[in-house]
Amino acid sequence: MYEILPYSPELDKRLDHFVECESVNGTFLQTRRFLNYHPTGRFTDASFALEKSGTIVAYFPGVAKEQTFISHAGTTFGGPIIAKSFYSGSRLLEILKEADQHLTSRFKNIRFKITPAIFAEESPDLLEYMLEHMGYTRHTELSSYCTLQSGVDPLENCDKECRRIFKKSEIESIRFGNLEKTEDFETFYHFLEISKSKHNVHPVHTLQELYDLKDNRIPDHIRFRGIWDKDTLVAAMMLFRFEKTKTIHAQYIAPNPDYEKFQPTIALYVRVMREAALEGFQKISWGISTENGGEFLNENLHRFKESLGAKASVNAFYTK
Repeated sequence: MYEILPYSPELDKRLDHFVECESVNGTFLQTRRFLNYHPTGRFTDASFALEKSGTIVAYFPGVAKEQTFISHAGTTFGGPIIAKSFYSGSRLLEILKEADQHLTSRFKNIRFKITPAIFAEESPDLLEYMLEHMGYTRHTELSSYCTLQSGVDPLENCDKECRRIFKKSEIESIRFGNLEKTEDFETFYHFLEISKSKHNVHPVHTLQELYDLKDNRIPDHIRFRGIWDKDTLVAAMMLFRFEKTKTIHAQYIAPNPDYEKFQPTIALYVRVMREAALEGFQKISWGISTENGGEFLNENLHRFKESLGAKASVNAFYTK
């Protein structure tokens, strides 16, 4: 009934069209155009698609790591990615059973990082129920997002202390805008390395990979914003744009650790929200506040996001 199509580069165009145009929960993060920024050898690709009567109906981007199939280790969330015409109870169950049989015959463990609700065109509830029904274990990470509305200043939804801190940044010498100069990108990345080192981690992307994403792979889905005090960059942010669901996601934010006039992160957060609201975006995602797969909550980080008016949401992943 279904045919398994193991990934090969010849499928790139078909898969990208399926993800972006024919699926209920695919985003540019699951396209081969994006995933192929990873250099050869970083992952062992184990992706596959399900085809029925010559039509792709599901796609499982993933990698093999220590006898585990991870969908996907090279992006924020992976799959399964399901066709709009097959996102119904009986059809979805057929697809998942076929994929499960394929995976359990090849791997000891399976891990699906599914598309969160705010980035999907349809609710993931049906997919989540089916996975649990098939014996997968649900795990959650706590994320946050702010709702945006044209004509409403996002600063109004921030708490009193946040508004007070932001007011300090409204000085004549401050400029908000797009990162364009090479030196600004290099400075941003330096700030990012300092920020990540406090948690004993490194940025997921190299500086050259960021250039590749910006200039070649996803120029319409990525932006870099910063604030300057005269000519000094005091904070910068990398954002992903999800046009279909009118959502922006803050992938990285990096403040200048030596700047002391005001708190630059709040100054940048508010300005980014204002810009997104004016452009018609409805949500801005701040990402997770948990560590070690959701096991630990960074309470200070979550409280900071709440001060910006953020609401809680859940990112779910499933293991078997």
